[in-house]
Amino acid sequence: MASLPRRFPSLLVRSAVALAASLPAAAQEADEHTAPLRAHEWDQGRIWGRVHTADGEQYEGFVVWHGRDGPDGTSWTDFLEGDRVVAPEFYQAWLAATGGAPPVRAIEVKGHRVSWDEEDPDFPLASRAGVRFGRLAEIEALGDGHAALKLRGADDGFEGPVVRIRRPAWTRGALTVFDRRAGERDVDWADLRRVEFFSPPAGATARARRLHGTVDDRFGRSFTGYVAWDSDEVLGSEVLDGEDEERKDREIRFDDIRRIEQRGDEARVELVSGDALALSGSNDVDRRNRGVRIFDSAVGMVEVEWEEFDALRLEPPARPAGYGDFESTWPLAGTVATQDGDTLSGRLRWDAEHEWSWELLHGESRGVKFSIEFGQVARIERTVAGAVVTLADGRAFELDGSGDVDWDSRGVFVLPDGESAGDSSAWRYLDWDEFREVRFVRGAQDERRGGPGS
Repeated sequence: MASLPRRFPSLLVRSAVALAASLPAAAQEADEHTAPLRAHEWDQGRIWGRVHTADGEQYEGFVVWHGRDGPDGTSWTDFLEGDRVVAPEFYQAWLAATGGAPPVRAIEVKGHRVSWDEEDPDFPLASRAGVRFGRLAEIEALGDGHAALKLRGADDGFEGPVVRIRRPAWTRGALTVFDRRAGERDVDWADLRRVEFFSPPAGATARARRLHGTVDDRFGRSFTGYVAWDSDEVLGSEVLDGEDEERKDREIRFDDIRRIEQRGDEARVELVSGDALALSGSNDVDRRNRGVRIFDSAVGMVEVEWEEFDALRLEPPARPAGYGDFESTWPLAGTVATQDGDTLSGRLRWDAEHEWSWELLHGESRGVKFSIEFGQVARIERTVAGAVVTLADGRAFELDGSGDVDWDSRGVFVLPDGESAGDSSAWRYLDWDEFREVRFVRGAQDERRGGPGS
């Protein structure tokens, strides 16, 4: 990656995602390699929000969220990531179900033994979490690095849950909003109070396109969606840099690239013009590359490391996933089958803590990391070393490397149909040894909504 200023808004210098509603019609046409989408159609997939600041100002427009290395969120399919505080009652329920007790820790201090109870290291009270921006109705900054995320409700009047997270990645930087009247405005975490989310108005156009394409790994698998190259370049206005065969420094806009192929310590780059060149000598195009992230609306997030990466084809989405395309969240529910052949249907709490469709199931397959929305999972079947996860669209992946899908699992709680979620004694517990498979039900009945996990 090229040497860049720390502050991403300075790098963009208005050209990144500034609103261009006044551009002439010809300028709004997508260029040759983005046809047939028009720019404003593509940009329906971009985040749009109303930003409220501590001093009472309001700005509305396209929003870019910044982390340590670049933008963390620019499209509705991107994830807002942070640490979610796990409900203490989940830990207590797990202890009671497994017959355990908080472990005792002790140290010797000047001849005196000091001991204390400690939360089980296998059940941390904060876990890595991510929520798609398309599922958010509102974000409220709570101070001290915490935020309250209000998820979208449903047309039937169901109020979405409020999730509290700490240390969101973007609290280390800022967000930028491109207001129609005020122009580009940076808002630091300390100055942020609230953000409301909406669909972009018809015809609203951002000048820089969100990168989209298909990634092939070296095992023949393909993943399509919005792309983060080297884990941080996400816009067509950003550059891929390296040295060509003549050792000349090259900086190529992603808008000008059609395809990138991995060739060990270099990359073959095919341009929209038809020209091709080999680049090396930077972490954009050699083994120092931090990998490619793909945000697939029917999966979640897939991370392909450089060694497993084969090629990227940059291409427009057939139809961008707009704000209106994201369903409201629902409690997990389904039918669990045991190794003995018994079945139990009802509301679920997976790995003793996950209970909502917006949450992520983590796992690995042949060096590729998956973060799959539970709402996209149709079935999980236990295998010898992990689990086969089948998605709603029919794709299946054999995963391990996480307590969500292997022997490190803390088990699954089931609230049988007809029982009250408020009755803690009604929940049934199955550990991983007993579990055989689960088939999820998309959506949930009204009586299943709510609960301590929200």
